[in-house]
Amino acid sequence: MNKKGGQCSPFSKMTRRGNSKLFFFIGPALLINLVIVLIPSVSTIVLSFFKWDGISKPIFVGFKNFETILKSSDFIAALSHNIIWTVVFLTIPVAMGLIGAELLRKTKWDFLQAFYFFPVILPIVVVGIIWGKIYHPIHGIGKYIGVALLGKPSTALYAIMFANIWAWWGFLCAVFYSALQSIPKDLYEAAVLDGANNWQEFRYITLPGILPTIVFMEIMTIIWSFHVFDWIWVTTQGGPAGSTELLATLMYKKAFYSYKVGEAAAIGVIIAVLGMFATLIYYYLKKQKGVEV
Repeated sequence: MNKKGGQCSPFSKMTRRGNSKLFFFIGPALLINLVIVLIPSVSTIVLSFFKWDGISKPIFVGFKNFETILKSSDFIAALSHNIIWTVVFLTIPVAMGLIGAELLRKTKWDFLQAFYFFPVILPIVVVGIIWGKIYHPIHGIGKYIGVALLGKPSTALYAIMFANIWAWWGFLCAVFYSALQSIPKDLYEAAVLDGANNWQEFRYITLPGILPTIVFMEIMTIIWSFHVFDWIWVTTQGGPAGSTELLATLMYKKAFYSYKVGEAAAIGVIIAVLGMFATLIYYYLKKQKGVEV
């Protein structure tokens, strides 16, 4: 209220109108995040402390679900598979993406950008089915190498990772190539004049120039690796003999096959904690080393 006239100032009215318009634009996004993200997340955390089959009344059991899961051989095996998956995807596709981005920088064949990125836009379900046909022991390459790649415990996980790398590395290549555009071309021209070879350009200009992007994508790769579900489910559903079971597929089976919703929620919380830990590492590096995207 205005002290002299007892009325609101024009500035206050404009502020209220501005706030109402702001809420009009961000309100739907906030509502969607509340319904799709926040409520399910809180529900998952709460259910992790209950024994529930999805039908009967939930029974509070405290940390018993976590104790059961952490002592389970299925969980240990799935976690070890996730760690293997993470290590592989932190190295091979990242290296392929860096090499591909460097080749794109040095070539005039612009069509290679679309060629590299094409597998990324394909639906994962379709690609998984196609690779399942490729690996088929009778009609696919298994007939010629004498190994059922998806049917043998020692090869199934690596066969799926190979297919995923084929469909994934192009995304990393696009991200790294985009980051390369921020590096002044004068640096490369000066390096050529000084007699630097391709490796020296890559080692002393490209890598330092896009290091923040590389670190960010490595952290995101860790988070995404612990959320892998579709590739496994489309190809093997965790088999044979649990050799391709990951945390996400184990969580799904606990909830919808064994009807142990509380244990499934506990696995979900553990996955979230691992992702949060990776995020904290990124923010620590960002604070200490100035890493940012």
